[in-house]
Amino acid sequence: MDILFFSPDYLNIYKQIEKEMVLQNHNVDTILFDNYSYENNLKKVVASFLRLIKIKKVKKKWASLYYANKVNPIKKYDLVFIISPDYLFDSELKRITSQAIKSVVFYWDSFKFIGKYERTLHYFDKKYSFEPEDVKKYNLELLTNFYYDTKKSQQTIFDAYFIGQHDNRINTIEKITERFIAKDLKTNIIIRTNKNIKKKNSSINYSNEEIPFEKNIENIKNAKIILDIQKPEQNGLTFRVFEAIGLEKKLITTNKDIVNYDFYNPNNIFVWDNITTEIPNDFLTTPYQSLSIPIFEKYSIKKWVKTILN
Repeated sequence: MDILFFSPDYLNIYKQIEKEMVLQNHNVDTILFDNYSYENNLKKVVASFLRLIKIKKVKKKWASLYYANKVNPIKKYDLVFIISPDYLFDSELKRITSQAIKSVVFYWDSFKFIGKYERTLHYFDKKYSFEPEDVKKYNLELLTNFYYDTKKSQQTIFDAYFIGQHDNRINTIEKITERFIAKDLKTNIIIRTNKNIKKKNSSINYSNEEIPFEKNIENIKNAKIILDIQKPEQNGLTFRVFEAIGLEKKLITTNKDIVNYDFYNPNNIFVWDNITTEIPNDFLTTPYQSLSIPIFEKYSIKKWVKTILN
């Protein structure tokens, strides 16, 4: 099958998807929604002038054309698969999806967070989302995220690991970190921010640098427990959940909806809510209980790609 694949460059996860599609004997042309910059100084000057006269979205329109023009206009595909199609304007979406027999989309964020998703719905034959609320509201198909690595580390260095942006989740992160420190446990908590933050907790590391994909995976493998603090506008399960499944790590999450999934096991997953004050010692000391093979394989990238391409 010849596949045209568009994706954001989010933590290099697109590489894992592309690799799996190739392993499943498909030909893949991949185009990234990367950080678009003006191709020349003239465009930069024109964009500045248009902003002065209140004409907006010029750069985004040029970016949309830039991505779409990377596609050979006369090539036909069996399938076009787009993750986060809001990067493309309607005219480019219409052109790109018309070059394939079948079009598939995966919405990688909540519609509450990316309102522009709604205008893209009618361009696709199959529509998937990891967000249960969006699935119900927009008549989509539920498809969770996935794990892509099962190679476990022989030893662990940290008791808990978290990486995320500095936002309204910080108070929860601080409270959970404090409970680990109170138990004399070692954490690796990284908060990404460009601001100068006055530290409340010396065990939290603030950084303005991107953490490379390989380093993030190494950090996950070196931890006993993965922390997953959901964003307020999101109920779907993050990649942290599935990285924990793939590497058989325990998980502390604020996502209450996780108890409704077939892999949920209170021995492996502890749900932290707004009245939680302590992490149970049994959760910290008991070993991880492996999932059944059918449930474990259900959340693999292999299964995920097969579902998308089916």
